[in-house]
This record gives sequence, C-alpha cells and structure tokens, in this order.
Amino acid sequence: MTLPCQTNSLDVRGLPPPQPMVKILEAVTLLAPGAFLKVVHNRVPYPLFPRLEERGLHVECHEHPDGSVELTILRPATS
Repeated sequence: MTLPCQTNSLDVRGLPPPQPMVKILEAVTLLAPGAFLKVVHNRVPYPLFPRLEERGLHVECHEHPDGSVELTILRPATS
C-alpha cells in the first residue's frame, strides 16, 4: 500500500541572490520522508544541486519556453 505524498510549493522568482538558495534550503528541512517541494525559479540553480544531494534529496529540473524553471525536490521515503 502506498500512501499519498505531501507536496509543498515555493516561488523564488524575482528574489535577489542568495535568497532563492536560502529559501529552498530552509524549505527542504521541513520535508517529511516521501514529500515533494515544487519550486518555480527564473533560472537553473546549478549551485543548489550538490547542496541538495548532500542532504540525500533528489531533484528533477524542467525548463519552460519562457525561461523559467520548475524543480521537483523529493525527500525519499524511508524503508
């Protein structure tokens, strides 16, 4: 039996650096196992990816034609 995952969202477009990274890293600390964080960003935040990996999080990045980016960050469920 699979339980539904909790999903949260965060829009960091328009925030000056380093605020997008700070806000995202703060938000992921609140993710329960199996939960997702959807982030809308105005560019691909390459420096963020290793920071998420260090925390055991998985990230998918989807670029949109308008230049914006949607990140899906997952804290894996524990087995």
